[in-house]
Amino acid sequence: MTVNMIKNAYKYLLLAIATVVLACQISVSNALAAEIPVELRTVQLNDKEKTVLATKDILAGKKLFAAACANCHVGGATFTNPNVGLDPETLSLATPPRNTIAGLVDYMKNPTTYDGVEEIYETHPSLRSTDIFPSMRGLTDDKLKSIAGYMLYAPGVKGAGWGGGKVYY
Repeated sequence: MTVNMIKNAYKYLLLAIATVVLACQISVSNALAAEIPVELRTVQLNDKEKTVLATKDILAGKKLFAAACANCHVGGATFTNPNVGLDPETLSLATPPRNTIAGLVDYMKNPTTYDGVEEIYETHPSLRSTDIFPSMRGLTDDKLKSIAGYMLYAPGVKGAGWGGGKVYY
């Protein structure tokens, strides 16, 4: 065998391996995504209604959360105040309550302190502070709903670890 033949064989081997790995990732992620039970995908839309999240919205919300929120909210905890996590109970006790998609979207547009007394858009990323927090640029209402949906979906999958802070992370 010549050196060129060995190089060509090596290239084809690498291409075959890459193709198999890519095919496995595509089939596994789709298979896992299709298996998410309806109960886990059902979250509170507002005070009166629930909604069933589409798998694509959960996956999009997870990616958007990682890009815009996870720097300070790894695993649903809050870096700046570990006593206030993103778990359902804590979100429900905020003023106004933030345990619905509508409540979380409102917060991402106009953030306030946990007691609802002061606006904090200059210190917390929001659509009002995209000049200070570029990660919020380009987030449409649909994208905010995907983030909120993921935040409400995550506790059902991750359990007490979501929002649990240092105990879990």
